[in-house]
Amino acid sequence: MLLARIGAQVINMAKIKATAKWVGNVRSIVDNSRTHCIVLDLPAAKGGEDKGPTALELAVMSLADCAITIYADIAKKSGVELSELVAVAEAEQPADSPKLKNVDLKIKVSGKASKRLLETVWRKTEEKCPVVVIFKDSIPIKIELEASAQ
Repeated sequence: MLLARIGAQVINMAKIKATAKWVGNVRSIVDNSRTHCIVLDLPAAKGGEDKGPTALELAVMSLADCAITIYADIAKKSGVELSELVAVAEAEQPADSPKLKNVDLKIKVSGKASKRLLETVWRKTEEKCPVVVIFKDSIPIKIELEASAQ
C-alpha cells in the first residue's frame, strides 16, 4: 500500500503492477503480478498469429468489464437485485492514428428496481469505475527507457 500526501490529507493508494514480456514476433505475455496472465498478439493481417487480443482490444474489453463489475458492486451494496447486466464497448481507431475515437459504451441492465434507481446506480458507476474514468480523462504517464546494445 502506497501513502500519498495531498495537503494535510494522507491517502492510501493501491499499487497495481503489470509486467509484459515479449515472447516472439509480436506476441507477449502480460501478468498482473498476482496469479493471472494473458497472451496478447496481433491478428495475422497485421503480422501476428492471432493467439490473443491486441493490447488495444484488451483496453476496450477492460472498459466493458469494469463498467459491469462496478455497476454490479454498487447495485449489490444498494440492495438492487439484478437479473441481466451486459456492457458492449465499441471504439474506432483511424488507420493513421494510435488513438481511439468515438468510443461507445452501451449498458443493458434489468433488475428488481425502478428504472430511475437503475439509472442512479449507473451514474454512481460512472464516477467510481476506474477504467471509465481513464477513458474519459487521460492520466499522465512517466516513462523510463533502459536500453543496452549487444
